[in-house]
Amino acid sequence: MPFRSRNDINSAEQKQLLADLLSQTNGIDVYPASLAQQRLWFLDQIQHESSAYNVHLGFWLRGPLVLDSLRAALQEIVNRHDSLRTAFRLEGGELRQIVARSLTLSLPVHDIPHSEEPYAEAYRFTQREVEVPFDLREAPLYRACLIRIKEDDHVLLWTMHHIITDSWSMQIMARELAAVYAAFSNGEPSPLSDLHIGYGDYSEWQHQWLETEQVHQQVFYWKNQLQNAPPVLELPKDGPRPPEQTFRGASQTVPLSNEIIAGIRQLAARWQTTPFTLLLAAFKILLYRYSGQPDLLVGVPVAGRNRVETEGLVGFFVNTLVLRDDLSGNPQFPHLVAQVRETALDAFANADVPFEKVVEVLKPERNLSYNPIFQVMFSVIKAAVQSHTFGNLTASTYVVTPTTSIVDLVATLIEGVDGQWWAQIDHNTDLFESKRITQMLEDYLAVLQAIVANPETRILDLPVAAADWNEVSLPMSVVSPRERPRMPLAETRPKRNGEFAARQKLLVGIWKEVLGISEIGIYDNFFDMGGHSLLAARLIAEIEGATGCKIPVSAVFRAPTIEAFARLLDDDSIAAPEPIVMKLGEGDSAIPFFAVALPGVDALGFVQLARRLSPLHALYKLQAAAPVILRRPFTAAELEELSSTYLAALRSIQPRGPYCLGSMCGGVVLAQKMILQLESEGEEVALFAILDTWVMENSLIRPLWALDYYLERFQQWRSWPRHEKFATLRRMLARRIAPRNQFVRSGWARAFWPGEDFQPPRFRAPVLLFKRPRQPYVRLRDPEMGWGDRSLGGVEICEIECGHVEMLREPHVGVVSQKLSGQLQAILMRGSGLESPSPMKKDPVASSESGAWAGSAA
Repeated sequence: MPFRSRNDINSAEQKQLLADLLSQTNGIDVYPASLAQQRLWFLDQIQHESSAYNVHLGFWLRGPLVLDSLRAALQEIVNRHDSLRTAFRLEGGELRQIVARSLTLSLPVHDIPHSEEPYAEAYRFTQREVEVPFDLREAPLYRACLIRIKEDDHVLLWTMHHIITDSWSMQIMARELAAVYAAFSNGEPSPLSDLHIGYGDYSEWQHQWLETEQVHQQVFYWKNQLQNAPPVLELPKDGPRPPEQTFRGASQTVPLSNEIIAGIRQLAARWQTTPFTLLLAAFKILLYRYSGQPDLLVGVPVAGRNRVETEGLVGFFVNTLVLRDDLSGNPQFPHLVAQVRETALDAFANADVPFEKVVEVLKPERNLSYNPIFQVMFSVIKAAVQSHTFGNLTASTYVVTPTTSIVDLVATLIEGVDGQWWAQIDHNTDLFESKRITQMLEDYLAVLQAIVANPETRILDLPVAAADWNEVSLPMSVVSPRERPRMPLAETRPKRNGEFAARQKLLVGIWKEVLGISEIGIYDNFFDMGGHSLLAARLIAEIEGATGCKIPVSAVFRAPTIEAFARLLDDDSIAAPEPIVMKLGEGDSAIPFFAVALPGVDALGFVQLARRLSPLHALYKLQAAAPVILRRPFTAAELEELSSTYLAALRSIQPRGPYCLGSMCGGVVLAQKMILQLESEGEEVALFAILDTWVMENSLIRPLWALDYYLERFQQWRSWPRHEKFATLRRMLARRIAPRNQFVRSGWARAFWPGEDFQPPRFRAPVLLFKRPRQPYVRLRDPEMGWGDRSLGGVEICEIECGHVEMLREPHVGVVSQKLSGQLQAILMRGSGLESPSPMKKDPVASSESGAWAGSAA
């Protein structure tokens, strides 16, 4: 079921939007709340002014801070993400998201007066700040503040309610804020590309998806998996459980030694699993030894972003999976790891159902004194701040220790920016005293050290000093209510063939876990099995963690099967620079198709196209690593050099024509240059496939473009603080309000409107133009998008009912591949003397079944 792109609107809607921009000053958008948001809202109604679900993003910034640039950067993030402009309202029994179209951010500056302990005073201030509750009826559900400790020493604290964000979102915010601040402090525009959907679009999709058969199948899995589970995990406590959950909490953190982390990674590689699995298995041993309950249920948060288009959004996407394992029988640790791995794989394969839906179906006996189904959580995360770079400043993570706990116990393993790992336990202070948590952390580290030293140890032989043997009776053998096979993990053999086989087994486990499937073969293509750009990044991260190798994401394109990836690891070529020409499909190379991509752009769409063209036609991607130029057009000299480089790579695959090329967006300009060069050398280009891209020169209606451009700028300007508005006006007056803005200075105006003397290039290659039926109103009224004046071979049009960025995404890429395959086959038959090419004509509108919106074009 597709998300709708905000760019994919008809002419009448565009006019309405334009009217809205001119006439509405306080507009809102209304969406249904997601299931996760409904649950947090319900808990908020019960708790009454609680800060239990407050979270924060903290930066420690050292260096000469430009305050105006920081304010503007924060405002840019707020303008960009709908969730940061959202409040909640109950309407007719339904919870709604009320999203303000514009909202001005406030950034108060708190100066620490001369003090003997300025850093301690700053920390006390931030502690008070993160504990102030939010009213979910009033936007914004965040507070930003800056604490000035010294002239070049600041803390930026961004406190939010969890209902609008999650851990993944805070990494996005940290990354985007650093990039925008760096640009603004240098007088440059925001480097961030537009978002085409918001969290509200996701929420609408979720409500529709919950009615599908796939949901019923996954719900059945969870109902079967969690039936007859113990309702509560009773750990030894220091006080009685209150009749109603209080959320009063505290937190303790200890570092993990490099020896422990290195040992866990080595064992994960040896046993074909991930460090997460081993760390969770060790934690479950601790819970078993403390409680005596072998049937353990632990909540594990997962990203909940199973669609590519959500990967860049800020919002509350996180879902919770309940991982249930049986620790009876005193198994050896490798056997327990195998069981935990299988449990996790099964859970990830059924991870689309929100936890709230699982609770609704299971109907557990409700008890206000504890969380339903599970009371302990475990996660492995990366710190939100993953780089020290913040413009000309040095940034570090600033952490405020929480004073709340949303369940009895939350264990979090955190990988910091410098590779240091930490173990943190948040706990309910009504149940556990600080000294018990201190001992629990010591016991957990002792268990990890013992596992690294002697991995084959049985779980009851691992050292747990604080397990109260008078209270806890640990059965050596219990008939489990859920019989579950235990699969021993294979050992690697010292011989090279054995090492290669072990590496393949490791990759099989990672592939299964990332893709959320239970079976996969070593020759199965990652993208054929449902892989996409987000999963590719996660796959590489898991492999890096398991092997200790630094691996570029592009490696999965070079080696999309387990067998090929294992060989890539085996011959140490994993870190080799990506070649300019790369075969993406497995098709016949008699008439290959060359997809042209500019350096630095996302070319995943061509991977999807290659899958569709296989096995009849091979697709080769042409993409250099440099120069990456995104903020200005390429110069003529740069295009000439790139064209020569790409053509040399092309000829290494196909020395002579006829050639078939295609591209999208900015790559079309380079592909056109290559075609002109080939034809000037007497070569034939039999096909130029263009994906929904206009000619660059003189295709924009300048007054309409200016109106659209300045209206957008005006909307941004209106949301800025007053002093920034006046500063902008002063800069405009200084430039005499001439069209010398960044757009013009960067050379785009000259590229789009080169003047009356411009002569469009002409080439003989016929054009196959894939396009949307509805084009932006700022463009000329030309169904051939300007290509009819350039191609002497004619323009054949294939219209596809989808948005621009959906063109190379499922299912629409199927329409593209079908048409393209037919053209390639006709060219092949013509070369064999069997058939001449059909005349160029315009196709009727092509359509495809509803599919997912994708966030970036090739």
